[in-house]
Amino acid sequence: METLVRLKLKPLGVWTTPWQADSLLGAMACTWARSRGQDALQRDFLEPWLAHEPLFVISDAFPGDSLPAPAGLSLWWDWPAEKRKNVKKHRWMTATDFCRVQEGKKPNLKDSGIAIRDRVRLRNTISRVSNTTGAGGELFEVPFSNLSKPDCDLTIFARATDGGLQILLEVLGMLGRTGYGADASVGHGSFELEGEPTPCSELDNVPRADGFISLSTFQPAATDPVEGFWRLFVKYGKLAPEFHSAAVFKRPQVMLSAGACFRTKHPPKPFYGAPIGPERLLSKNARESLAERGVHPVQAAFGLAVPMIWREVNDQ
Repeated sequence: METLVRLKLKPLGVWTTPWQADSLLGAMACTWARSRGQDALQRDFLEPWLAHEPLFVISDAFPGDSLPAPAGLSLWWDWPAEKRKNVKKHRWMTATDFCRVQEGKKPNLKDSGIAIRDRVRLRNTISRVSNTTGAGGELFEVPFSNLSKPDCDLTIFARATDGGLQILLEVLGMLGRTGYGADASVGHGSFELEGEPTPCSELDNVPRADGFISLSTFQPAATDPVEGFWRLFVKYGKLAPEFHSAAVFKRPQVMLSAGACFRTKHPPKPFYGAPIGPERLLSKNARESLAERGVHPVQAAFGLAVPMIWREVNDQ
């Protein structure tokens, strides 16, 4: 794959679905299928995923120029007692601090100045009988997010093959116009691509690297390294509506958040992780029902890796 590049997305409003790499890749695949058809989806997305040779791998989207705080941050150095709680909760890092961690140096943990704010809005419950809000006026919360500074961008990093970068830019442009994630029909998740991709070789320039930091939400492959630090969460998803006539929910998937760190003992690969095939993704009944229509869903769970020098815990 080519040199790591940085892409800037300008949100045009709020969003409901978190900007996680596997969700973004799934949304791109659906967008590509709608625009280019089933054959293009197979050729450019599904077949390369299943062959472990994706045309491009992307990171999660980060606020401004921030990067994810590595999961080993609170353990690699002995922090003063009054700082330990904040270090454990640290979510974003400046590029300068992130590069220091890559080089095995203690970061300063300066505030990046911009963050993603998670918020909720209230909506009325609609009665299925009367199709109105009714006299009860019951309310429920709907989560949404936006940037703490509205004039800032989101950053996505990517590695791509020669032809993969062009597909990535094209499909991102289409996805930005239609909207990403839940509530796209009311404008959530709309964005514009800002400028051209810019190389960021500084994140790959780590001599003597023997580990990596994942910039993506991902699921490790069976052959991936196992020594490291990570944060886990369980993801509950469902298939895009064009592939079924009723809601088809995926099996819960254990995912690693961006910032997961692993020791490789040698220079790391450009990416890790693996695709999640239908057998692990769906129940037997759902697989058989979809297979009758020629649908064999795949979830791309690749992790974009940047190198780091591994540290022992509290190694001063």
